[in-house]
Formats: sequence, structure tokens, C-alpha cells
Amino acid sequence: MNIEALKASHPGVRRLKRQQSHAAHGNKVWRSSFVLIDYLSTWEIPDRSKVLDIGCGWGLTGIYLAKNYQAQVTGVDIDASVEPFLKLQASINQCSVEFQQRSFESLQNDELTQLHTLMGTDICFWDEMTTPLFKLIQRARAAGVEQVLIADPGRPPFWDLADRCVELLGAEVISRRIDHPWKTEKYILAIGGRD
Repeated sequence: MNIEALKASHPGVRRLKRQQSHAAHGNKVWRSSFVLIDYLSTWEIPDRSKVLDIGCGWGLTGIYLAKNYQAQVTGVDIDASVEPFLKLQASINQCSVEFQQRSFESLQNDELTQLHTLMGTDICFWDEMTTPLFKLIQRARAAGVEQVLIADPGRPPFWDLADRCVELLGAEVISRRIDHPWKTEKYILAIGGRD
């Protein structure tokens, strides 16, 4: 996998957790991140591509792209308290990732036109998120974003989003299983990218 993922036992993580509490859900590296990294490891994106990781949390997938493809990654999360964990994880992987504390609904079309990839892991966990995510994906594709990737364990809101994207945007849903660092199977909503 060629990337180091922070664990709860890491001294830096323990120190940061003592200093603050999380307001949202970005309190660890989610398993869907490892599945998306495994998927991304089977093909290449252009070096120095601009990538937006929405609901980035600790940002492992974006860090993987920054480290291995020199991608220019920006992580966006509503929870400002994830930034030190993102920065620590980028530091131990000897790369850099920008961070913006904001909602993905606030992204403007002129920001989207600059992107190669829009991605997220474990971000569609409430029913209320399906429509805003679908609208963002529509705007991203209309703005020329080449690839959209959303990884999820298969929650009902994700399937609602996937159904809309398959029907209206030509998306596909990929089932992907990994054995390391855990045995797990997740789903990737994929639009564009590999032709």
C-alpha cells in the first residue's frame, strides 16, 4: 500500500485526542479509505492532478495520492478538529495536503473546474446527505471533473446516491474486497476516470 496509517496508539494521535474532541465523525481512519486506496493502486492518475477529498477526516486516501502521484490534494471537512490529525498523517508520510474547514455544499463551480478528481470515503451516512452529494457530483461533472469516487460500506443513503448516479450520470458501483490491513468488503461509486 506504500502508506502509513495512523492508529489510536500512535503517540501523536493520543496527544491530539487529549487536547480536543471531535465535533463530527472524523475521529479515525475509516476502512473504506483502505478499499479506495487499493482500487486506486491498480491504475494511475496523472501526476500533479488536483484532487478534492470531501469529508476528508484524517485524509488517508488523499495522502496516498499526494505521496504516490504528487497530487495536489485539498481536504475539506466541516469538522475543524480533524486538521491536526490530517497534518500529522501527511507528515509521517512525508507529503503535504491542504485543509479547508467547510461544507461540501459551499464549493463553487470555479473551484470544481480546476479538479481532476473529487472523492470521499464514508461520507453518505445520513439520508439528508444524498441530495446535496448528488447535486455536488452533478455540478462537478458539468464543471469538467474527470473522475468522482465515493467509497462506502453500503449504507442505505449511499445506495440511494448510487442509484441516482447510475441512472442519470452513467456511474458504476464496484464491489471491492481487501485482506490487509483487515478483511473487509466495501463499495465504490465510480464516475468517469477509466475509459
